[in-house]
Amino acid sequence: MTDRMCDLLDAVHAALVRAEYQELDALTDAVAAGLPAVEGSRDRAGLIRVQQKAARNAVCLLATQRGFRAALRRVEEIRVARMGLVTYDPHGRRSEPALAGRLRERF
Repeated sequence: MTDRMCDLLDAVHAALVRAEYQELDALTDAVAAGLPAVEGSRDRAGLIRVQQKAARNAVCLLATQRGFRAALRRVEEIRVARMGLVTYDPHGRRSEPALAGRLRERF
């Protein structure tokens, strides 16, 4: 059964790399359904392969999560920029002006 689990974990990895996230739901269900058989396996080498592939997928999932968060931050930056002026403080941090979105007379 470890060979089947390795195949499933490879499919999860391939879906992540190709950004085909719609496939993950079915693959996750298949991995969960196969866990009891893997847990009872005595194939030490197979279990090590499963562990390595699961660790690889965990790293890939974390990278995907960071990518989504970066994209969300960028979308928010664009949304804020469309609302008006954005400035930075002396330390390089974004500083929203108190009158953001409103025009002020110069004199």
